[in-house]
Amino acid sequence: MLERTGIIIQARISSTRLPKKIILEIDEQITFLDILLGKLKKLKTNFPIILATSNLSVDDVLVEFASKHKIQFYRGSEENVLKRFIDCAEENNLNTIVRVCSDNPFIDLNYIQKIITNYKGEDYLSYKINNSPSILTHFGFFTEIVSLNALKKIASKKDNQCIEHVTNCIYKNPNHFNVRFLEENILNNDIRCTLDTKGDFEILKDIYFNFIKENPNAGYLEIIKYIETRNDLLVAMKKIIKENTK
Repeated sequence: MLERTGIIIQARISSTRLPKKIILEIDEQITFLDILLGKLKKLKTNFPIILATSNLSVDDVLVEFASKHKIQFYRGSEENVLKRFIDCAEENNLNTIVRVCSDNPFIDLNYIQKIITNYKGEDYLSYKINNSPSILTHFGFFTEIVSLNALKKIASKKDNQCIEHVTNCIYKNPNHFNVRFLEENILNNDIRCTLDTKGDFEILKDIYFNFIKENPNAGYLEIIKYIETRNDLLVAMKKIIKENTK
């Protein structure tokens, strides 16, 4: 089931809320993108790891990060992320994609390994956290697997709502696709470890220096356990979650 599988990391510099957020230095020559790529290289798989960015000149710097970490890179459409994933998969002869968002520097490797082990050829496999697809949550610890065939099927519909978020039109249509979720529950809904705003950046930087730096292999439960010892972090996270709830 996992022949011709690759890990594709979606990344770009031109974030509207916090430009260059993934490559802002948090330590000497260390960025959140470095932390993420360093983690992914520890996975016990032989899958290629590909940094997929846009063909805009502003994203040239990301090619340097791919080179630094000795992983592959692909450049494609900036706005049509769905097409970027399809083209990246085809160029690298992949039929199954483990999709990772660069906004999730504290992603849990054990849960990437778990989803890979549980994959049985579905169009889409991901985690459902507290009954919500993990991609729609603010936790930032999980990933998803999608088939190239499912992405092509979505692209053929030429629906503009499907081109930016890549998988939303798949997992929201279980009648048309083979969709499966692995269930997880996180009791504390005030946890936010995704990188989107200046506030997120400062919070994740704090967690990095006070916990992750000494515990680089910590899983999400350990990270949450640490955060729950810091009421200041919980208050700050809750505020950002409220501000960013649509």
